[in-house]
Amino acid sequence: MQNLNHLFTNSDWQKIVITCFAIIIFITLMFSFFKKKDNTRETSHNHRYPHLTFLSPTKPKCKLIKKDVYGIFLLTCIYAFISFYQLGSTEMPNTTWQPQIPLQEVIFELPQTTHFDKIYGFYGEGNNNAFECGYQIGFDNTNFYGSNDLKTWIKLSGFSNSSIYRYQILKGDWNYKYVKMVSGSIHDTVTEIAFKNNELDHFLPVRIYQDDFHNSNYPAELMIDEQLKVAQEPTYLNESYFDEIYHARNAWEIAHQQFMYPHVHPLFGTTLIALSIHIFGMNPFAWRLPGVLFGILMVPLFYLIIKEMFNNSRYAFIGTLLFSIEFMHLVTSRISTLEPFSVFFIMFMFYYMIRYCKTSFYDTNLKDTLLLLFKCGIIMGIGFATKWTVCYSAIGLAILFFKTLHLRYQEYIHATEILHNSSNYQSLYPEEKILVQHIVSVFKKYTWTTIAWCFLFFIIVPAVIYILSYIPCPAWKDGFSIKNILSQIEYMYHYHVNLHATHPYQSEWYQWLVDARPIWYYGRALQSGNYESIACFSNPLICWFGLISILYTCFDLWRDRNMNALTVVVGYMTAFLPWVSLVQRSVFAYHFYPTSIFMILSITYMIQSLERKYPKFKNVTISLVIAGTIIFLIFLPVLLGIEIHPDYIKYLEWFPSWYFG
Repeated sequence: MQNLNHLFTNSDWQKIVITCFAIIIFITLMFSFFKKKDNTRETSHNHRYPHLTFLSPTKPKCKLIKKDVYGIFLLTCIYAFISFYQLGSTEMPNTTWQPQIPLQEVIFELPQTTHFDKIYGFYGEGNNNAFECGYQIGFDNTNFYGSNDLKTWIKLSGFSNSSIYRYQILKGDWNYKYVKMVSGSIHDTVTEIAFKNNELDHFLPVRIYQDDFHNSNYPAELMIDEQLKVAQEPTYLNESYFDEIYHARNAWEIAHQQFMYPHVHPLFGTTLIALSIHIFGMNPFAWRLPGVLFGILMVPLFYLIIKEMFNNSRYAFIGTLLFSIEFMHLVTSRISTLEPFSVFFIMFMFYYMIRYCKTSFYDTNLKDTLLLLFKCGIIMGIGFATKWTVCYSAIGLAILFFKTLHLRYQEYIHATEILHNSSNYQSLYPEEKILVQHIVSVFKKYTWTTIAWCFLFFIIVPAVIYILSYIPCPAWKDGFSIKNILSQIEYMYHYHVNLHATHPYQSEWYQWLVDARPIWYYGRALQSGNYESIACFSNPLICWFGLISILYTCFDLWRDRNMNALTVVVGYMTAFLPWVSLVQRSVFAYHFYPTSIFMILSITYMIQSLERKYPKFKNVTISLVIAGTIIFLIFLPVLLGIEIHPDYIKYLEWFPSWYFG
């Protein structure tokens, strides 16, 4: 590998490396901290009812101790720092011109320098409400002509087939005082046009020489009024990449109450992006901010889930640290898509279902157990209104719910047997006799009451939330209606079922298990000779270790019928199996994101299990975390889009199926 001396010359990269070495030191110190005796270990012995060994009493909600607060705070802050690093520009051209007639002409004048090598074009969305049909979006054979006498015009080049919020740059060697632009369609939009001479460090002064519709709502001045916001060397910081061309556009439409370009997902998550755009303006930072915030919130939420499952601060810290250095979590939360929201709601609804599974309506007020289910249903409904993939994980909720009811049923059967066996009954303590009588008397009533309320919590409430989520969204020109929502649901279903498009970086479900095919989101060579690249895939060490751990967890579930193992396996399989058997469209590595949450839970489960059986396994745990963190640091340039030498990019392509530019 050549030019190794250039790999680390970038000052931004040096700052990240220094910061990340500080993270390694922090991790080492934290492991020493968590070696202290932890009084939050889970116990399974029933001290209150020693004769009722069949009973699974309510386990109180795990309380956070000082080391929990300390661990959550530091992990969240460090992850937030990395997540916000060079997220996106807060400035972008916004004022957009659109033609008033087909083939409308506008003449630009270059009053000073007339020699130019590049024509920059950038477009956003226009007024979709201006016409009965169609959308004001894009270059459609927008052509440019040059002249020095306003009589003889020579065609220079033209814009077409570019993506929204992305720069298109025409290159040549021209010397004209006047440049005429001819729109190709009444539905064209142009946000900014700029002319550049490569020998100068600024765009050429330009003004409008002729605009026949200068008194309209869309004068040609709108195309040259934000020259200082035009990026001379566009990067992901100041333009869209991958699916941002869809989600950022729909969010802008919601924020500005514009008739919406066809959308293929529910709109709650897009509305969150629209809220950010409404507050911070239309720019990459604004449309990426909500995903980053939800990605940050997932860190403490994941800690709470593990603490609730394992009741141990050390394992909560280890699992959350692995989650924080998982590539997919970081990359996916920094791009304006719906995954950060949907995965957050999947985690949140599982948190409440885990709490419900640990709560028995025999020794807890029924209203308190129903409240947990109600909260779970609300979160699930919001998840449905964000992305349909939440439906897969909702099946996991149902499995855990009915497993819990089955457990209550088994306890009811045992209590009935004891009640009808006088010798066994008489051997019980007085409070145990009261509980046995209570179980027998309330089981049927509480069970059917719970099921009845679940129809409301998990069917009616989510449906209402889904419907209400469309109210702020101008999805249809004839307005909000249940009929339109049903039609949209049908449209989205047929779109995904019948989608047969291919992509050079698509992957198969079995490739996700071994991290075989990353999706390359973005790449650009810079004038400095360095390169920027962004790819989405799993931390390979965590992914490979995760495959072993999920097999181990499945075996442990078969062997011990452990409730934590059941939760992990159910969450993993319901998030993953639909992509194996149901989904026929092209898929990508990021579709593994919901499954990866439970993959890390399975790693945590295996670590806990093996450390209790083999104390020396703690050395393996520490090695895993440190090695995973080092790999995370090594790959940061292709996760954050850090400017780096091309040789380093090639060095990171460990396998032939990995490509980062």
